[in-house]
Amino acid sequence: MHVRTTALVTIAVLAATLTGCSSDKADSKPGHIAGDSAAVANQPSESRADVRLVWSHTGKDDSGDTGVTYVARVTNPGNSLASVAIDARALDKTGAIVGSGRETLPNIPAHTTVDFLGTLGGSFTQLTGSPAKIDVTQAKDAFGRAGAVEQPMLATSELKLTQGNRDDLFTNDPFSYDLTVKVTNSTHGDLQGMVTQQVILYNAAGQIVGGDRGSSDNAPDNLPAGMSYREEWTGIPAQGRATRAVYTVWEG
Repeated sequence: MHVRTTALVTIAVLAATLTGCSSDKADSKPGHIAGDSAAVANQPSESRADVRLVWSHTGKDDSGDTGVTYVARVTNPGNSLASVAIDARALDKTGAIVGSGRETLPNIPAHTTVDFLGTLGGSFTQLTGSPAKIDVTQAKDAFGRAGAVEQPMLATSELKLTQGNRDDLFTNDPFSYDLTVKVTNSTHGDLQGMVTQQVILYNAAGQIVGGDRGSSDNAPDNLPAGMSYREEWTGIPAQGRATRAVYTVWEG
């Protein structure tokens, strides 16, 4: 299972069909690419990234609180590993901010594009008005002078996506999905404590239809380099029928 939180930290991508078959190949379509996590041997640096909103959905959770889920497509055009932070704002129809947050993304390899899923509002950080627009930009000077935060992506494999039970949802979305995945510590050191992850769901046409984010409750307290564990998610919300998932996990 997974626990929904507002924290984030490691990334790797795997696509799977709804038939339950698995794939060990990274998604190669633009916007869904994850780089080789071995690149974290290079020191990450803050760089100018291309950030744009590609999807958002406003709905209610099971407590009746309004929340926004959004997906930002982030591209690192540089020649080295990048640390990127984004500012997300929910605006009402007058342009006033009714909810906001700053998110630190996993390290993005050179010339790589990653879809990042974030949330605003909900039960923990309630919105102060009705969201009419979502604005997403790169946060400037987010990490100070050094401009480097090491949050490497982890490797994933054996991802399986299946249709779930709507009773497992925390939202009022019409579709629910479950997944299982194998996560491997592909960094050069031991992984201590929690990991954070996201999953984005796509339909047969490649359009985003839903997703979720959270922190794992079953990652080992100490995961040596090269070792693996299995993750299980239930109740991933979707607005439409999904045929594949892009899964991302990182340390923290």
